[in-house]
Amino acid sequence: MSKYIIHIPFKLTAISAEIEAFLNNLTIESIDRAIFAFKEGISSRTALPADFDPRRAQLACSRIMRLTERNSTAMTNVYDIPKFWINIEGLKHSSNLNVIESCITRAYCMQGAWNFHYWLINIIQRAVESSSCHTWIDKLASEVQIAVNRRKPATFDSADFLPNLAFRRKYSYTPKFRYDQKELVSSTISSILRLWLHFPSDEHSFLQLSLIDIVVSNSPSSILFLDKIWEMYTTPFSTVFNVWNARSSKANIEKSLAELQQKFISHPFATTGSLEHCKLEYLSKLIAEWMGINGIDTNAPAMVRIHQKY
Repeated sequence: MSKYIIHIPFKLTAISAEIEAFLNNLTIESIDRAIFAFKEGISSRTALPADFDPRRAQLACSRIMRLTERNSTAMTNVYDIPKFWINIEGLKHSSNLNVIESCITRAYCMQGAWNFHYWLINIIQRAVESSSCHTWIDKLASEVQIAVNRRKPATFDSADFLPNLAFRRKYSYTPKFRYDQKELVSSTISSILRLWLHFPSDEHSFLQLSLIDIVVSNSPSSILFLDKIWEMYTTPFSTVFNVWNARSSKANIEKSLAELQQKFISHPFATTGSLEHCKLEYLSKLIAEWMGINGIDTNAPAMVRIHQKY
């Protein structure tokens, strides 16, 4: 027994150290890198010829470099050297654009998952509280309520509610006992929709959503364009919670998330008026400028702010 008395406090102390180490890596330099990337990207977007083909330029540069490795002075090879410098300038601008594309794609992945998580919660709450059956979600909520009340097995076929859904799926409901019937109806609807709409339901995804919720609820949404936040999202058990793993108890992980939430609130990234917070707001303006140049709706998922505190 003494082994476990020592073991648990050690784990809790270690996770506190891991959280501190992660927060210490959220530096102003990480924001500066994103600001630089967008500044260079905006500049390159106007400087790069519209007909520039990065793949062809890479092949041309590779061929020219292979020729010069042989120390050849043949005139045909020498004549090709200017093509390298012309292409290399274009590739430099193309690289800047690729960095921007990567940043935006990552933000779509993270905030898209976060948005749909809250979308699911909101539509279920409204449907459970509604007394009509005008929409498919209202109809589903009504039939789930009936199944829960009858305490009998039931099957919910996506084709009966969303006939045009690309992938048809069926959910088999098994009666469960809970004191809170409303919570049981809500959780059952959630399980049905998560199956039908291919929502991830593993603990790893729960942790990812929780981490994004913490940082986006307390900082400008431009925080999602930072490399460290992407690393946190993709590998939470090696960047934030090294002590825990995917098999750790939900209670331990939730306790660690609560500690991270408490500590992040006082971090400069979440402190209005701090230099870091101001730079994140400036980054938001650069992102909006980039999207404006490229004709992208600034209310697209990567820019939407939900549940912000300011």
